[in-house]
Amino acid sequence: MAQVINTNSLSLITQNNINKNQSALSTSIERLSSGLRINSAKDDAAGQAIANRFQSNITGLTQAARNANDGISAAQTTEGALSEINNNLQRVRELTVQSQNGTNSQSDLDSIQDEIKSRLDEIDRVSGQTQFNGVNVLSKDGSLKIQVGANDGQTISIDLKKIDSSTLGLNGFNVNGTGTVNNKSATISDLTAQKAVDNGDGTYKVTTNNSALTASQALDKLSDGDTVDVQTYAGGTSSTVSYKFNAASGNFSYNNKSNDTSAKAGDLADTLLPAAGQTKTGTYKAASGDVNFTVDATGNLTIGGQQAYLTDDGNLTTNNSGSASAKASLNSLFTKAADGKSLGNNGTASVTLDSTTYNFKNAADVTDATAVTAAEGVTYTATASKDVVLAQVQSAKQAAGAAAADGDTVATINYNSGVMTGSATFANGKGTADGEAADAATIATAKAVYVDGNNALTSTKSYDTNYSVNADTGAVKVVSGTGVGKFAATAGADVYVSSAGKLTTDTTSAGSATTDPLAALDSAISSIDKFRSSLGAIQNRLDSAVTNLNNTTTNLSEAQSRIQDADYATEVSNMSKAQIIQQAGNSVLAKANQVPQQVLSLLQG
Repeated sequence: MAQVINTNSLSLITQNNINKNQSALSTSIERLSSGLRINSAKDDAAGQAIANRFQSNITGLTQAARNANDGISAAQTTEGALSEINNNLQRVRELTVQSQNGTNSQSDLDSIQDEIKSRLDEIDRVSGQTQFNGVNVLSKDGSLKIQVGANDGQTISIDLKKIDSSTLGLNGFNVNGTGTVNNKSATISDLTAQKAVDNGDGTYKVTTNNSALTASQALDKLSDGDTVDVQTYAGGTSSTVSYKFNAASGNFSYNNKSNDTSAKAGDLADTLLPAAGQTKTGTYKAASGDVNFTVDATGNLTIGGQQAYLTDDGNLTTNNSGSASAKASLNSLFTKAADGKSLGNNGTASVTLDSTTYNFKNAADVTDATAVTAAEGVTYTATASKDVVLAQVQSAKQAAGAAAADGDTVATINYNSGVMTGSATFANGKGTADGEAADAATIATAKAVYVDGNNALTSTKSYDTNYSVNADTGAVKVVSGTGVGKFAATAGADVYVSSAGKLTTDTTSAGSATTDPLAALDSAISSIDKFRSSLGAIQNRLDSAVTNLNNTTTNLSEAQSRIQDADYATEVSNMSKAQIIQQAGNSVLAKANQVPQQVLSLLQG
């Protein structure tokens, strides 16, 4: 090996090794200070790419877990609102059960309906105002997509439904037969349901046929004090019974009369006796005052548990002395009361039994014994049910335009109070009318009477209405029509469907008592239960998703750690090694730098 001074190869080799060791020491210190084995792509290019993909998954899954927890919170918020809706429905059902009891007055039903309406309004408020992070969860049908993964399509949907009184089938829910119902907007389906005919020009024609007035409908329109006159022809003459309607009881009162003999009065009494083993209570009114009595199945009368006696002058007493010659019976009481001679001048008598008052003639109405005998008898105010009067009206017959024959009957319903005036006559199986309805639409004399969709009387049999349907929104509007008066078409008006399923331009309909209200509520509660169950299942599913996401994140983090995290045991060992080598290298470099000095010794020699 040549001895040179200009190039110290040993020093260069030593410096190179020191630089390599310095780089290794720097790498170890960097890894120890950062905790990462890969601090830049040069440390491990492939490892850096793999670890970065792991990081994307880890951060995505971590956020997905937070998303799932937000979804759980949204479902819990929705379920909480449904719980309150359910509480309101349970109270409405309780009130409805109460309302179905026959002991309630109309005032009671109105009070119950007021609270029911308040509860249903609260259900609608909860539906419209319940939000999660500004999102309405019960005001419309829809779904919330919860991103529960780090990649596209990894979602779980929370199905949301509009829950209010309408969607629960409780729009216009009613237990007292009053109030209003919001009508829904009409669609092409509603036109189809009404048998609409396509005109070929983008419009649809619906023909509305009003139904002929029936006897039942005519009676349903009676107000308190209205009358029904049933005229029967026999023997060339006619007799009329006038039935007066009592709105409170729903029955009719009318005057009846037995044959004008006291014997017939006694026969009438015998028909009023109670069944064997039972009793009835009544009141006898005479000149001496009012007397309450009890009658048994044999007809015997008692007063306050004591035997009753009948005096010669028609008084009822428990004292059997004087003119009280015989024990009183219902038969003898009626017979005595019907005998005007026994009551004396200005005497009056009546018997009230089974809610019917029997008024007896008196001697003041006659002038001699012969007249008194002829006037013997009893008239009384009787009660007839609606079904009885309905049967009378439905059986009314008379040949149209012909003279009345024996057995013919004509029924006339007189509306002289309430919201209607006029009359409807039933004969020959048809109803005709003379008068006007509340809306001032005149019903001409002798014209057939019909009932429109609002249950009002009219002389219009049918009319056509043309509708258009918006191609974009599906909204239905009125175009034209053949109707007149209240049936005239209002061009451009929005069309709705009433609670009865009829097309109308009115936004609300009159309320009526809900049919099978408890069944309607049970259906509504069942809908809530089903929705809550689905939300509970979603919460469990999201909770499971969170657990799985956390497990996956943990495993990915461990895998990433093995790639990019520094192994401190290894790196500390490498750093210590590098430091020792660095020290040794520095020492050796000093010696290597002294090697050229040996060449000088050759020059000195």
